[in-house]
Amino acid sequence: MNDADILAQFDGRGRAEFLLGGFESSDANKITAFGFEFGYDLHSTEIPSKSSMRLIYLRNDSPTARQRAWQTQARLAAGGPLLSMWMAPGAEPGTVRPISAFEIARKRRGIETYESNGVRGLAVFIGLLSLGCFVLVGVLRDRSIAGLAVLGILGVALAVAAVLVPRWLRRWYERDRRLVDLYDRQRSGHVGPPPPPPPAPPHPGAADRYRPEGYE
Repeated sequence: MNDADILAQFDGRGRAEFLLGGFESSDANKITAFGFEFGYDLHSTEIPSKSSMRLIYLRNDSPTARQRAWQTQARLAAGGPLLSMWMAPGAEPGTVRPISAFEIARKRRGIETYESNGVRGLAVFIGLLSLGCFVLVGVLRDRSIAGLAVLGILGVALAVAAVLVPRWLRRWYERDRRLVDLYDRQRSGHVGPPPPPPPAPPHPGAADRYRPEGYE
């Protein structure tokens, strides 16, 4: 979808829907980023068919969201950019890194999916696969030992995954939730960006290297 078609949907109406098919699904992050700038929150993601996806956005009527939408419109009217880069904490303490609105939009979609669906269904599915492996081991116990060993190892691996995957996904969710919340506070002007990293210390011996001749 082109930008004009996306922006036309975020015109102040209470609800905006986008039905994406085929390669259009790659526009989901852009649509979410645009919607945030105009005061819309991603409400739900639906999969009506294997080749299509429906994104539903609701207008956020909080003062913060309405002010953000007004600022976006004023910035565009003045010839400014729709989206900007922001700074987020880096992997190392005291460092920062640039983060794009598209990256934040992708995390918003992941958060919405996690909060809507959770991970219990995935854990149960993996657990059932593990159980199926052990059932096959019992049924085929008179067959090749090597094949049974492979099934047994696969069953154990799936059982471990059923326990660990929900923890990993919860950890990723909490990390992304913190980052998105920080981004939103920065975008609303409620908190300043992280401080820049301190300057690198002078290299040992640098002072001697540039000491004038005859200096004692």
